[in-house]
Amino acid sequence: MKKRSWLGLWLLLAASFLLSCLWGRYPLGLADLWEILSGQAAGTMKEVVFWNIRMARTCLTALCGAALSLAGFVYQGLFRNPLVSPDVLGVSGGASVGAICAILFWGESLGALQLFSFAGGLLTVALSLLLARAIGGNRYFNLIISGIILGALANAAIMALKYMADPTQELAVIDYWLMGSFHLASWEKFWSAAPLILIAGAVLVLLRYRLKVLTLGDEEAASLGVAVGPARLACVACATVLTAASVSVSGIVSWVGLIVPHLVRTVLGDDFEANFFQSILCGAALLLLADTLARSLLPSEIPISILTSLIGAAFLAAFLIHRKGGERPC
Repeated sequence: MKKRSWLGLWLLLAASFLLSCLWGRYPLGLADLWEILSGQAAGTMKEVVFWNIRMARTCLTALCGAALSLAGFVYQGLFRNPLVSPDVLGVSGGASVGAICAILFWGESLGALQLFSFAGGLLTVALSLLLARAIGGNRYFNLIISGIILGALANAAIMALKYMADPTQELAVIDYWLMGSFHLASWEKFWSAAPLILIAGAVLVLLRYRLKVLTLGDEEAASLGVAVGPARLACVACATVLTAASVSVSGIVSWVGLIVPHLVRTVLGDDFEANFFQSILCGAALLLLADTLARSLLPSEIPISILTSLIGAAFLAAFLIHRKGGERPC
């Protein structure tokens, strides 16, 4: 069963990757793909479309899907709460404030937008951690409350900045960014996000056994020799970097980090270490499929969060109903 599960995930990822590369306004077939890869289509429009547009977008989308799913898995494990999402500490709100500031004061400079978005996400999480420490008491509860407070402040700042924006130009750009999209994907964006995501992901791979122990609770983890405070802080920092780096290049992509870990545990079984890597593969595959639909269903591209929110909400409702149906009456 385990081998079939892994094989199915790899096949799903390969199929979604191939579909994303070939499907679009400029159709490419398997024969075109062979010509491009063998060098027979050198200098043609199909080669330019494949390498400069489709491949760049596909790689960036897969990277963000994997990062958001892994961040969601880590947060749900740390907080021992299956309804926690990657923006639990306000990272998405802070990143949005940074991005809007860049749009308002630096025009549509991609470099400024990514830098301010990433910095805003990290700053918000740092403030959440400081506020949780200042409150004292239950750390897990305080972190969630701090994230809610900072998220509310970020939303207030977003509304104030939108109120200040030029309604004929800037407001539309801001709203579209807040709905998330990969329509401006490029190799430049990919290489700006990839090092941060890969480094944070690699650190989490090394810390996955400590993370597994942390899911048992602080006392149990301490009795097993884990330095609870530093381990938790390192995991939170890496998950935050994954989320902030993804949001900085794609805008807000809703529900992926919340739903994918649920989907993996429900369909493939509750095995922590297997789920850790399965969430990465499943998140990349599902966001690729959602992005392919977003740019193919209508003549104009649909913002990605519309689809991920619709699919995610439907799945969560079905999951909760199924879980209730499986409970035994008292």
